[in-house]
Amino acid sequence: MDPGGCLRFWLMHRAGEETTNVRWMSRSTLWGRLPPPNAFVNLNIETRLRMLRLIGALCDLRQGQEVPLMVSSFAEAALMGFTDRALKIIDLWVKGEQMPSWLEARCRQTQRHLARRISTALLPAREGYQGLWLLDLPAPFLPFAVAAHRKLFGARSWLVHSGGDRLCPGVWTWAIDTNGGGEVLRRSRAGFTPFSCASAHRDAFEPTV
Repeated sequence: MDPGGCLRFWLMHRAGEETTNVRWMSRSTLWGRLPPPNAFVNLNIETRLRMLRLIGALCDLRQGQEVPLMVSSFAEAALMGFTDRALKIIDLWVKGEQMPSWLEARCRQTQRHLARRISTALLPAREGYQGLWLLDLPAPFLPFAVAAHRKLFGARSWLVHSGGDRLCPGVWTWAIDTNGGGEVLRRSRAGFTPFSCASAHRDAFEPTV
């Protein structure tokens, strides 16, 4: 579940391909893999240019830059697994139409909620042993948190521990690079944290006074 997956699904649907057997999976990279430019060669020139602009805006979003509400809302919906909303936004983007009032209100509401969740990820207390600890932040929110963190504190390579997603709940450990990308190193079951596991039997190995 990621923006690239939704874009590929949209392309399949537009081409009339069979989509009933499409299976959504948890992503293994921070933002997912976007379609290459040649994936749009069968579209008319206007639609192709609009899709390429969407790809460019998603790359800007990855770097923490300001993007239109439609772009950030599409990325959030795709990462959260709200496929119908994500596909609706793609349709509107391609047609060059504004979002209807009900959809815009919904998107603004979810973006405000996302901003509140991200703000807690920027607290200095979040940094600790073995990286950044964001266990209460679902994996779909993490790309936005990483982009905001890079914008405020600069780029760095480190480990980040986050919550999971709808398909794979638990604790995910990520390796984040200086370019703002990252990949999942480990997915652990719910109720498990690497730190507590590593220190569970500490007293058995440390000398006592």
